[in-house]
Amino acid sequence: MFNKLGYQTVRATEGSSEALAKTIENISNIKSVGYKKKQTTFIETLNGEIIRHEAKDFSQGPLRKTTEVFDLALDGPGFFEVELPNGQRAYSRAGCFRLSSEGELVTADEGYRVIPLIEGVGKPIIEINKGRKNALGLNIEVTTPKLIIPADLVPEISEDGTVNGINSETGEKRKIGRINVVAFNNPQGLESVGKGFYLPTKLSGQVQEVDYGPNDSTKVKQGYLEYGNVDITQEMMNVTQMKNLISAQFKVLKVIDKLYEQVNYTISKSV
Repeated sequence: MFNKLGYQTVRATEGSSEALAKTIENISNIKSVGYKKKQTTFIETLNGEIIRHEAKDFSQGPLRKTTEVFDLALDGPGFFEVELPNGQRAYSRAGCFRLSSEGELVTADEGYRVIPLIEGVGKPIIEINKGRKNALGLNIEVTTPKLIIPADLVPEISEDGTVNGINSETGEKRKIGRINVVAFNNPQGLESVGKGFYLPTKLSGQVQEVDYGPNDSTKVKQGYLEYGNVDITQEMMNVTQMKNLISAQFKVLKVIDKLYEQVNYTISKSV
């Protein structure tokens, strides 16, 4: 049986191995749209325990031009807002979008609805429900707006998220809607649900409004995508450091194991 030193070394080795795995994950996602790298830090407590702390780094990733009209990137802090199949709102930096069969702007892979900004109101739209009554017996229902882009119009999305449709024959421009961009006081507190989507928590705080446009710190860039904020040089240095640390920890474990083997042999000889 290991003593306290052996136990702590085992825990430290496990933590270093997991940190190495996270670093390798960062490297493998350097070309993933909207990916935010994971950071691992180690803190030594007063009793000598090593505690591992993991956090997401939501710093800006590089923007790359794609020329695709429904590829959008956020240059600056903020998140796109989408609706999950269960009706819950999720938030993402991955702006790879497309049009659904109805002409609605949705996420390219999952088909999640992209939530537009309800300008001047900021609340769901209340519409007459002609065919049914709700649980309160009222003949109304609450719906969320849809961002529908007619197929006969060429979409133009400005830096403030405004979506215009241009008639290719006449050149006439018509405003269709505006993409919603929000922020959080503590984005590190968001809960990841995979594929670059996040849910708010008590730690992240509630959704906050953010100013976005040509003269603001956040801009919507059409024809661009934001890629993983991974510094490959730094991550490779982390890999080397973690491998060296794990190697040193294994050597300590071998020394401890050898000591116990000698102690057990001495005890068995003396009996």
